[in-house]
Amino acid sequence: MFQTSSNLKTLRDALSSHMDLPEYFLGMHAFFDGEVIFARDVVHLNMDLSPFPVDFQNLWDWFREQLRGGPSQETFAYELPFAVDADEDPVMQKLIEITGGSAKTVWMIDLAHQETADDGRRFVIVTVPDKKQAKSFREQFHGKFVGNEL
Repeated sequence: MFQTSSNLKTLRDALSSHMDLPEYFLGMHAFFDGEVIFARDVVHLNMDLSPFPVDFQNLWDWFREQLRGGPSQETFAYELPFAVDADEDPVMQKLIEITGGSAKTVWMIDLAHQETADDGRRFVIVTVPDKKQAKSFREQFHGKFVGNEL
Protein backbone atom coordinates (compact mmCIF):
# COMPACT_ATOMS: atom_id res chain seq x y z
CA MET A 1 0.00 0.00 0.00
CA PHE A 2 2.98 2.33 0.38
CA GLN A 3 4.47 1.67 -3.07
CA THR A 4 3.06 4.72 -4.88
CA SER A 5 4.19 7.99 -3.34
CA SER A 6 2.10 11.09 -3.82
CA ASN A 7 2.06 14.58 -2.33
CA LEU A 8 -0.33 17.04 -0.75
CA LYS A 9 -0.60 19.13 -3.93
CA THR A 10 -1.83 16.09 -5.89
CA LEU A 11 -4.35 15.37 -3.13
CA ARG A 12 -5.48 19.01 -3.06
CA ASP A 13 -6.00 19.13 -6.83
CA ALA A 14 -7.83 15.78 -6.89
CA LEU A 15 -10.05 16.73 -3.95
CA SER A 16 -10.87 20.15 -5.38
CA SER A 17 -11.92 18.83 -8.79
CA HIS A 18 -13.72 15.85 -7.23
CA MET A 19 -15.97 18.05 -5.11
CA ASP A 20 -17.15 19.93 -8.20
CA LEU A 21 -18.63 16.77 -9.72
CA PRO A 22 -22.41 16.38 -9.71
CA GLU A 23 -22.15 12.87 -8.22
CA TYR A 24 -19.40 11.72 -5.88
CA PHE A 25 -18.32 9.83 -2.77
CA LEU A 26 -15.88 11.42 -0.33
CA GLY A 27 -14.62 9.60 2.74
CA MET A 28 -12.18 11.05 5.28
CA HIS A 29 -10.90 8.97 8.17
CA ALA A 30 -8.07 9.44 10.66
CA PHE A 31 -6.40 6.82 12.82
CA PHE A 32 -4.17 7.22 15.87
CA ASP A 33 -2.89 4.64 18.35
CA GLY A 34 -4.99 1.86 16.81
CA GLU A 35 -8.24 3.84 16.98
CA VAL A 36 -10.46 5.72 14.55
CA ILE A 37 -10.29 9.33 15.71
CA PHE A 38 -12.17 10.98 12.83
CA ALA A 39 -14.66 9.69 10.24
CA ARG A 40 -16.76 11.62 7.76
CA ASP A 41 -18.42 10.34 4.59
CA VAL A 42 -20.29 12.41 2.01
CA VAL A 43 -22.19 10.65 -0.76
CA HIS A 44 -23.82 12.84 -3.38
CA LEU A 45 -26.09 10.66 -5.52
CA ASN A 46 -28.68 12.81 -7.21
CA MET A 47 -27.60 14.32 -10.53
CA ASP A 48 -30.63 16.66 -10.40
CA LEU A 49 -29.30 18.37 -7.30
CA SER A 50 -26.33 20.69 -7.36
CA PRO A 51 -23.17 19.43 -5.61
CA PHE A 52 -23.27 19.44 -1.80
CA PRO A 53 -22.19 22.96 -0.76
CA VAL A 54 -18.71 22.55 0.63
CA ASP A 55 -16.35 25.47 0.95
CA PHE A 56 -13.29 23.73 -0.42
CA GLN A 57 -10.78 26.29 0.88
CA ASN A 58 -12.11 26.03 4.43
CA LEU A 59 -12.06 22.22 4.19
CA TRP A 60 -8.49 22.27 2.91
CA ASP A 61 -7.35 24.77 5.58
CA TRP A 62 -8.95 22.61 8.29
CA PHE A 63 -7.20 19.50 6.95
CA ARG A 64 -3.80 21.24 6.77
CA GLU A 65 -4.28 22.42 10.36
CA GLN A 66 -4.81 18.79 11.44
CA LEU A 67 -1.52 17.84 9.78
CA ARG A 68 0.45 20.58 11.49
CA GLY A 69 3.08 19.35 13.90
CA GLY A 70 6.44 20.25 15.38
CA PRO A 71 9.52 21.20 13.38
CA SER A 72 10.80 17.62 13.27
CA GLN A 73 7.54 16.11 12.02
CA GLU A 74 7.62 14.35 8.66
CA THR A 75 4.62 13.80 6.43
CA PHE A 76 4.35 10.99 3.88
CA ALA A 77 1.70 10.77 1.14
CA TYR A 78 0.61 7.79 -0.94
CA GLU A 79 -2.03 7.04 -3.53
CA LEU A 80 -3.70 3.73 -4.26
CA PRO A 81 -6.83 2.46 -6.00
CA PHE A 82 -10.14 2.46 -4.13
CA ALA A 83 -13.42 0.62 -4.79
CA VAL A 84 -16.36 2.26 -3.04
CA ASP A 85 -18.49 -0.89 -3.28
CA ALA A 86 -15.95 -3.29 -1.73
CA ASP A 87 -17.40 -5.52 0.99
CA GLU A 88 -14.26 -5.42 3.10
CA ASP A 89 -11.50 -2.88 3.49
CA PRO A 90 -8.25 -4.62 4.52
CA VAL A 91 -6.25 -1.47 3.76
CA MET A 92 -8.18 0.48 6.39
CA GLN A 93 -7.71 -2.35 8.88
CA LYS A 94 -3.96 -2.37 8.20
CA LEU A 95 -3.72 1.42 8.57
CA ILE A 96 -5.46 1.25 11.95
CA GLU A 97 -3.12 -1.57 12.97
CA ILE A 98 0.11 0.25 12.10
CA THR A 99 -0.85 3.25 14.25
CA GLY A 100 -1.21 1.07 17.35
CA GLY A 101 1.33 1.91 20.03
CA SER A 102 2.91 4.71 18.02
CA ALA A 103 2.63 8.47 17.66
CA LYS A 104 1.84 8.21 13.92
CA THR A 105 -1.40 9.69 12.66
CA VAL A 106 -2.79 8.29 9.42
CA TRP A 107 -5.37 10.08 7.30
CA MET A 108 -7.23 8.13 4.62
CA ILE A 109 -9.12 10.11 1.98
CA ASP A 110 -11.29 8.22 -0.50
CA LEU A 111 -12.58 9.74 -3.74
CA ALA A 112 -15.00 7.78 -5.93
CA HIS A 113 -18.02 8.00 -8.23
CA GLN A 114 -21.10 5.81 -8.08
CA GLU A 115 -20.97 5.20 -11.86
CA THR A 116 -17.37 3.93 -11.76
CA ALA A 117 -17.33 2.39 -8.28
CA ASP A 118 -14.15 0.38 -8.89
CA ASP A 119 -12.18 3.32 -10.29
CA GLY A 120 -11.71 5.49 -7.19
CA ARG A 121 -8.59 6.95 -5.63
CA ARG A 122 -7.42 6.60 -2.05
CA PHE A 123 -4.88 8.96 -0.56
CA VAL A 124 -3.05 7.95 2.60
CA ILE A 125 -1.30 10.71 4.53
CA VAL A 126 0.97 9.67 7.40
CA THR A 127 2.37 12.15 9.90
CA VAL A 128 5.26 11.05 12.08
CA PRO A 129 6.24 13.40 14.92
CA ASP A 130 10.03 13.08 14.90
CA LYS A 131 13.02 12.10 12.77
CA LYS A 132 13.73 8.84 14.62
CA GLN A 133 10.19 7.51 14.11
CA ALA A 134 10.19 8.84 10.54
CA LYS A 135 13.35 6.87 9.80
CA SER A 136 11.74 3.75 11.24
CA PHE A 137 8.57 4.30 9.19
CA ARG A 138 10.59 4.89 6.03
CA GLU A 139 12.59 1.67 6.55
CA GLN A 140 9.56 -0.44 7.44
CA PHE A 141 6.89 0.87 5.05
CA HIS A 142 7.90 3.55 2.51
CA GLY A 143 7.86 2.19 -1.05
CA LYS A 144 6.82 -1.27 0.11
CA PHE A 145 3.89 -3.58 -0.40
CA VAL A 146 2.30 -4.19 3.01
CA GLY A 147 -0.04 -7.08 3.72
CA ASN A 148 -2.27 -8.82 1.22
CA GLU A 149 -4.63 -5.91 0.58
CA LEU A 150 -4.26 -5.69 -3.21
